[in-house]
Amino acid sequence: MSSEVDKALLAFLNGLAKRVYFGEEFSDEFLRTEVLGGIGNEDYLSLKKRYQNLLSALVSADMDYTQLDVFLTSQMKKRQGALSEKDAATVTRFWKTQRSKIHQHLVDLSTCDNRLKGVSWRIDVKMKSKHTEQLNQPSAIVEMQLGKEKEIETVRFEMDEKKLSELLSEVSKIEQAIDSYAQSS
Repeated sequence: MSSEVDKALLAFLNGLAKRVYFGEEFSDEFLRTEVLGGIGNEDYLSLKKRYQNLLSALVSADMDYTQLDVFLTSQMKKRQGALSEKDAATVTRFWKTQRSKIHQHLVDLSTCDNRLKGVSWRIDVKMKSKHTEQLNQPSAIVEMQLGKEKEIETVRFEMDEKKLSELLSEVSKIEQAIDSYAQSS
């Protein structure tokens, strides 16, 4: 494929993606007049529909670059409405720069709750206590960063040896369930 790209089409694809996948405000009028140089309304609507369908196919399949090449080659061989080599090169350039951003954004949107962003811990040993049975007893202080996108919350808690054993047992059960699911797939 040609390495030459259509800068107006590339800008249009970026604007379309930002509007459709990131919720940014790009009006049809702006895309038609400012980005595409004021093409006619019918031509714009046809172009928008074509590239929205193309973007939808790329995103829904999360195409890697081999799949993209095959897909664009088939689009270039269509009898009606075939992509030019320059258009295919432009779509390739767009997808190489935007694929991971779009994918990650869609993953973030589909995550229903907070995600674990980080964990830190330390062991404390009590050196002073009113009760002698608590002296020299280790405890784990755990700090977890939870969040979704840019909203991060820190949760801190303390566990003694017994609670740590219970937690590790539960984590082991989770690991076994995930392993058994992964093996059955």
